[in-house]
Amino acid sequence: MPQQRIIAVLAVLGVQLVAGCAAASQAQPAQPAPPAAVAGAATEDGHAESDVTFSQEMIVHHRLTIKLAEPAAERGGSAYVRDLARKLIAGEKKDITQMTSWLRSWKAEVPDESHAGHDMPGMASAKDVEAMEGLSGAAFDRAWLKALADHLDTGVKMSEVAQAMGKHAPTVKLARRLVEEQREQVAAIKEHLS
Repeated sequence: MPQQRIIAVLAVLGVQLVAGCAAASQAQPAQPAPPAAVAGAATEDGHAESDVTFSQEMIVHHRLTIKLAEPAAERGGSAYVRDLARKLIAGEKKDITQMTSWLRSWKAEVPDESHAGHDMPGMASAKDVEAMEGLSGAAFDRAWLKALADHLDTGVKMSEVAQAMGKHAPTVKLARRLVEEQREQVAAIKEHLS
């Protein structure tokens, strides 16, 4: 008999507990959106949508830099142009590898090789690249340096946005480095053009 009484009391308490929890859950206000849904907010693994966008767009920008630099590494009229082109190719490839790794870890799309980037504002256009094909020597260097300076300046602007909005510390660090390096490169290029 006492055992039945204990079971009955536990059953009543269980019903009251369930009813109390249901009432409490209905009375709670709506939960705010998860942090990832808020623009620029960091996700659980420490990155924001702006970090993803930066890596995707900068990969395209870097690939175009490489495309611009490859003919200059061979055909540049001056040692400065050939050396700068080779330095850009090596550095941009290293950055692309790093950004690709981040995108994959975030399960984000990595831009494919076919995305030329010519349609992105501020990037060197297909027309710019074609215009250099028939040039050589000093004329090639001048056209290349001008196109490259404009292109790198766009990279600086992209990196400044990533510095301001990024939440992923390594991405912000990369953006900061790119701002410094590319500003220096643009300044040196403008000296050579004057």
